Amino acid sequence: MPEHAKSDEEAERNLTAYCEELGFDPEWVEPAKWGDSIRIAKNPEYGFVQARRTIFTDYEDMLKEKAKEARKAKLDADSAKLLTKIVYSDLRDSLVVGILKQCAAAYLGGERVNLGLGGAAMDRDAYRDLRDEWRAAGELAANGAFGEFVSHAPQDKAALGKGQVGGTLAKRKIQGNLLVKVCGVRFNMHIDIAD
Repeated sequence: MPEHAKSDEEAERNLTAYCEELGFDPEWVEPAKWGDSIRIAKNPEYGFVQARRTIFTDYEDMLKEKAKEARKAKLDADSAKLLTKIVYSDLRDSLVVGILKQCAAAYLGGERVNLGLGGAAMDRDAYRDLRDEWRAAGELAANGAFGEFVSHAPQDKAALGKGQVGGTLAKRKIQGNLLVKVCGVRFNMHIDIAD
């Protein structure tokens, strides 16, 4: 009998770790397919081996050129035309534009969903203004390709024990987060905030 999960939580941990090994964000797996993989991992007949195969198939499919073309078509069909609306709004000079373009490029390329805004750490007041602009962009999105705009207040990641950046030597201090779904895939833009 193959090794299998005894609970949803165990299956979730195992399959998430496998995704990390692949460099593949579970966010790319449709919720229904992820649920199927969890059930497969718990099945004594199939277990983790078969569940990991289903994840790997999704990973391979995402990387194929046809999948990239399909993602581009979805983004091009944005019924809200958000990026165009922003050009004619008060947000045209906002960092929101660059962040949305970076998220869209990551979506098109099938890249990691956790992104980082480069440059110097942002002033807290500037971040507060950016959060307001993020909410305004969400209102312009109106059920289009971009949705579920969420922003989080700055957190001291180091104080919360989340200071390490993956397996790197980089350290997080105070960080804000802007989240958005692009054609159903959630992206998280991490923004360093000045002390």
